Amino acid sequence: MEPRLQAVLERWDCRDPRPIKGDAGNRQYLRVDHPQLGTAMIVLYAPVEPGKTDDAYYDYRALQAYLDPVVRVATIIHFSDEERAMLMEDLGDTTLEEHMTLHPEEELRWAGEVAEQLATWLGLLTEGAPPRAFFMLRKFDQAKFAFEWEYCRQNFFQDFLQKDPPRWLDRMMEEVHASLDPRARFLAHRDYHVRNLMVQGDRLVTMDFQDARKGAATYDLASILFDGYWDWSPEAGAILLNRVREELGWSETLLWEELSLSAIQRNLKALGTFGHQLVHKKQAHFASAIPRTLRHLIEQFQRVKHGEGVLASENWLRLTENRLLKCSGIL
Repeated sequence: MEPRLQAVLERWDCRDPRPIKGDAGNRQYLRVDHPQLGTAMIVLYAPVEPGKTDDAYYDYRALQAYLDPVVRVATIIHFSDEERAMLMEDLGDTTLEEHMTLHPEEELRWAGEVAEQLATWLGLLTEGAPPRAFFMLRKFDQAKFAFEWEYCRQNFFQDFLQKDPPRWLDRMMEEVHASLDPRARFLAHRDYHVRNLMVQGDRLVTMDFQDARKGAATYDLASILFDGYWDWSPEAGAILLNRVREELGWSETLLWEELSLSAIQRNLKALGTFGHQLVHKKQAHFASAIPRTLRHLIEQFQRVKHGEGVLASENWLRLTENRLLKCSGIL
């Protein structure tokens, strides 16, 4: 057993650690038995990477304290800076994705809950944030966008598809990044999707928010409306769109002008993550997300009337389907 896990188990009087599937990050999640709570979660954070200024361990704790009075987040019961570990409330195993798969008749109800959360991030959480808070000082700027595009180029195109992206896409992404950079005025969760929302009774609980930063008003909307893990019905999508538009006071035309840009950038960023998880981590549960995300990307290119993008994305989808068939035996 890892020494720091052994240390916190003894310190917090917990027993029988059972690893559970985590997110795409490098955190370890373990369910443990707790004498008062029944079960709880231990989260172990990896050491900070050399040269990296952000620290997910401290960022999560600070953001949890800010978010907790406004949106439902997991309670931190204990923490240990030495071991970079937290003992947290056990929220169970039911993500919003899993719940709606079992109860599709509830989709519109949960779309309403998600829409209200989106409005809260755009409204109260943005307006109430201290201007010098670390999460308001970091943003989606052109440097961040360029990093994410390069990650996509490497992990999705070169490693997964085994081809370079077309040059026109490099030029297009420079234009998208330049347009989105000055729009970064709202606090964004940064990874808002149906696997980072847990269903606990009749409430949503928000997870994995330690990378929150200022972004375009439509960033989180693009992330969940064009989710790699879920296809919303048109009625549910309208609920998300209308609530955000109402919160912002924008016209439908203005909303879609920015949303299309956010969606293209976010979908490509997600493809980089999914490619990395499949090729380098052999995580098969990300496989279905790539075709779905490419279908979203086709939709975005159609919306902005980019014929070359539509044809290219359709080709990437065919290549992806063939690649996943070849990989099915080794993932």
